[in-house]
Amino acid sequence: GFIDYQVWVADGIRLDDIEQQLKASKIESIYALPDPCNSAYLRHACSVAYPRPVSNGYGNSYNVLFACKSSCQKVLDSCTANFELMGMNDMLPNCATTVPNTDKYPGGAVHFQNDGSCNYLPTKSMNSTCMVPLTECVSPFIVDTVFKTTNGQQNTDDANCACGCCLPCPQTDNYYKADLLKTGFLVTDILKAVSAVLALVLAISYIVLPDKLQHPSNLILFAAIATAIFGAAVAPSFGDATRVQCAANGVSPATSYNNTLCTIQGAWLLFGAISTTAWLSIVIINLHLHTVWNSSWLSTKAWLSHVIGWVIPAAFAAIAVVTNSLGWSNSSMCMASIDTAAVLLFAPLGLIMIPSTLLHIATFAHIIRITLLAENSETVSHSTLSSGRAARISHRRHVMNAIRIQWRAAVLAMVVSSSVLIYWFFYLVEGSKTDTTWTSTWQLCIFNKLGNQEECGAKYAKGHVPDFIFMMVTEGLVSTTGLWVFLLFFKGTLVSEWREYISGWACCGGRRTRRREEDEFYVI
Repeated sequence: GFIDYQVWVADGIRLDDIEQQLKASKIESIYALPDPCNSAYLRHACSVAYPRPVSNGYGNSYNVLFACKSSCQKVLDSCTANFELMGMNDMLPNCATTVPNTDKYPGGAVHFQNDGSCNYLPTKSMNSTCMVPLTECVSPFIVDTVFKTTNGQQNTDDANCACGCCLPCPQTDNYYKADLLKTGFLVTDILKAVSAVLALVLAISYIVLPDKLQHPSNLILFAAIATAIFGAAVAPSFGDATRVQCAANGVSPATSYNNTLCTIQGAWLLFGAISTTAWLSIVIINLHLHTVWNSSWLSTKAWLSHVIGWVIPAAFAAIAVVTNSLGWSNSSMCMASIDTAAVLLFAPLGLIMIPSTLLHIATFAHIIRITLLAENSETVSHSTLSSGRAARISHRRHVMNAIRIQWRAAVLAMVVSSSVLIYWFFYLVEGSKTDTTWTSTWQLCIFNKLGNQEECGAKYAKGHVPDFIFMMVTEGLVSTTGLWVFLLFFKGTLVSEWREYISGWACCGGRRTRRREEDEFYVI
């Protein structure tokens, strides 16, 4: 499967001799090893055994290309752990010495050659042409039915199947203790559902109760609606995450191409995440304008808030659907794929969240400064103040009052910023784990029954897959956004207003209305 060119052999050497030498080196034992070690070793061994003649343009004269140093190093990178596990260390090549058997060639032994001037053989996976089909699929692996029905000519999924066995979807689950991720994600899914219900209760309260549909109270309403949408995105996967994690064959991970439900949930979740961050950030920005500038500027620019809070999130979700950029990776839900998450998710979240967080910091710096000034002027009599000084004292009282009643927005800012930043950090840390050479060693541990799923995972997968605690903390933070919004803004005053509203219908046939001052927005 590797030699598709004319080969050059030294005088007195027969091809049969080379074949026998390869067999004597136990190369057939490599067939049972998984990729990437399998392919890396075979391409290296074949390039060593069969040098390639290349015409130099002068009649019947040729240059001979020998094995590449890079392919030798690839064997060390891909196979060392496997060979150590199987007691096959004697088969590892020594890349610092000369190419084996080149002492028979004119000019003497040849060292492994650099890329561009060596016998480079392209990488070929042995998945679709397995030489030694497995007779038993050890758990968590399952039988590849396509491989059986096609007599080994095809796999259900080339990336996750080989030699008659498949690693079932979701693949990540198989590297931890059995059902550990399933249990953890069930807890976070419940938190998402609870958050959605609580956010919906808050939204209904702001719709039904009087004087909640005007600025600035309606900002809380829109934030609650967005948060409810975000939490409710768990619905398609609740109770059975594999509905959105996997393709219909039970092996291939879900993408926009093979799972419509995954596409629906991914777009839903993407819209909800950006919209929630946008509306909560708008609440924080309004806090800054009210506290520092005593301004209601956003009340005159409601259209801008709706563009940021609804239109922009919808645009990103639509782009993700049109470009088929949704899929499953390391979660119980579908979202923007790993390749596109930076652009479709984290870029808009950062552009929305970072300015609002900086404004919040500026707001608190202003509050601290005014607080210190107020403490220094407490002993000054108003009768001795100029009109300008009296105005500054009045502004200080306004800010001091803001300190007492606006702590909720401060907590909200911390919740939003910490959730986005930790999720972003999780993505950066776990996204950098691209090395997959360890998977072949893990497979050998499973198939040779050197440990169960948990034991093999602890030995060979740990450090290469997302840390369970880190993953659950990240998921937990983003799953409780609705809970935080409810706790911060569903105060006792809302309970009193519900009682008043219900009693108004019961005793008077209509609602009792009581107009509220704008500053109560920051109290309730």
